[in-house]
Amino acid sequence: MKLLFPNKILQKMRWYMICAARREIGGIIMGEELGENLFRIVDFTVDMKSGTKKDFFRNSEEHDQALADFFKKTGGNYCRFNYLGEWHTHPNYNVYPSSNDISSMQNLVDETGGVEFAVLFISRLKWLGGFECGAYLFVQNHNPSKIDVIYE
Repeated sequence: MKLLFPNKILQKMRWYMICAARREIGGIIMGEELGENLFRIVDFTVDMKSGTKKDFFRNSEEHDQALADFFKKTGGNYCRFNYLGEWHTHPNYNVYPSSNDISSMQNLVDETGGVEFAVLFISRLKWLGGFECGAYLFVQNHNPSKIDVIYE
């Protein structure tokens, strides 16, 4: 799987990350399927309140409404535009999923979330404004796998 990451999304995400400083923030990512195993991030939500310096747990009600608005805006074309997964920052750690991240995402695809797959996108700002990210695919009954992020 490949994930296209448009520059306008990167800039918007970077701005929120600067505002949050050393506190974790995150939300959901919504995307467009462009072809087999190729997706583009179209939009994302941000929860600026729930994170601490060590972890992030999002409030689902706000994000569920944003997803409903996204579906309305894209004409309910769920085959092309849909929920891709979750994102959050690791300002104080590397961009690899923690054991809590892995557990949460596996539960999402295996049990409670009602989705067959989900992406976990983790980002952080580096020294002098550099941006680093990692993306991981979670699929029912499989171990997570790292996926390619392509900057557009």
